[in-house]
Amino acid sequence: MTVRKSLASLAAMLGLTFTLTGGVLADPLPEAQAAFDRGVAAHRAGDVDAALAEWASAAEGGHTGAAWVLGNLYDKGVGGVVRHPGKAYEYYLQAARGGQPEAAVRLGLIYLEGNEAIGLKRNYLEAMKSFEMAALAPRADAQYHIGMMHRAGLGVPLDRTEGLRWLILSSKKRYAPALAELGRIHFEGEGVAADRVEGWSYLMLANRFGTPEERRAVDELFEKYENRMKTGERERALEMADAWTAANSGS
Repeated sequence: MTVRKSLASLAAMLGLTFTLTGGVLADPLPEAQAAFDRGVAAHRAGDVDAALAEWASAAEGGHTGAAWVLGNLYDKGVGGVVRHPGKAYEYYLQAARGGQPEAAVRLGLIYLEGNEAIGLKRNYLEAMKSFEMAALAPRADAQYHIGMMHRAGLGVPLDRTEGLRWLILSSKKRYAPALAELGRIHFEGEGVAADRVEGWSYLMLANRFGTPEERRAVDELFEKYENRMKTGERERALEMADAWTAANSGS
């Protein structure tokens, strides 16, 4: 089984997402891959401790995929693993440096929010670096966070135009938080001409493509702005949303 397939299989088994680009695609050393494979076998046999030990050995040997898996497990507390923010951070750091874009996003969020449990203060410069690394993949969530940081002036000079550019890049991949933020921006006229129809159309798109949790956030924006909408504007917004969907494949 190839490295990619073995990681994909493990991710499915643990209920994790699977994204590999960059350095992760390079074949790890045979010893590291062997340790990783032994970890998979141990976890399938129900021996979580042995699996963690083997994956830690693989990660120590430079296996980026193993570091990414361990970061997820310690971050989320799944697969029979107790949550450990410190270990999650260290493994995400290794995986991000190895070219794993999803790990870079997770690392960026840790820097963006800080983590008192591991004594890590907010570091906007490091957060931006991590998001920029992932944005090269290109990941829509990384592009969204870069846009939000530019619009808030976090780690970079406040620049609404640059932030808007990143949000639009993210939205074209049908990323619901970016679409929702574009809707809010157009309703409020923040750096753009206020436009209720366009704003509502973006909210409709966010609702269309969002996860259940993301749609709950969109519902709050619908409730906030529904009284501003005038007769016929919702219908025009739907037409605009349908045209946008046809023009943007989400690739």
